[in-house]
Amino acid sequence: MAEQIDAGARVYASALYGAAVDAKRVAEVDHDLTAFVASLQEQRDVLQALLNPQLPGEAKRRIVSQVLKEADPLVRNAVMVLVDNGRFSFIADLQVAYAELAAVEEQILDVEVTSAVALAPAQVEDLERRISDATGLTARLDATVDPSIIGGLVLRARGVLLDASVRRELNDLRRTLTTTPLPLGSEA
Repeated sequence: MAEQIDAGARVYASALYGAAVDAKRVAEVDHDLTAFVASLQEQRDVLQALLNPQLPGEAKRRIVSQVLKEADPLVRNAVMVLVDNGRFSFIADLQVAYAELAAVEEQILDVEVTSAVALAPAQVEDLERRISDATGLTARLDATVDPSIIGGLVLRARGVLLDASVRRELNDLRRTLTTTPLPLGSEA
């Protein structure tokens, strides 16, 4: 999640966020920026063109203008700045960093939940409610499955990790058993 975002992308995201707050369009910018980055996953040729250092900047600007003609002007301008500064490779990190800032504004807590088996929709709703009650924020869960945790849950939100998995418990027990000194006179 957030721990891998390039620091340069955070600077651009912060500037875009500040402009969106001033314009009172935080949610609209978040929506359009997220949609643009998602569209790049489907239109790989556009992504490759915008990342191509051989393609002239003016051609990249025309591509951005065409692809973002319906987008919020703040998004279009931010992407143009990335293109002009040769930093288009920041676009995915910019989107994630901006989404984090917007989530704070909207009092949303994005939580990555990992479980050993898929959670039922009722379990996800219950977990969202419990996290929301505990934090005072609206929890938004992204659930994934990792059988290697054996059981329990691993939660990640805003750089904080809460590991309540059986795997961690077993590792803690193993570490305790191998590092605890035996009493004197013990035959073990």
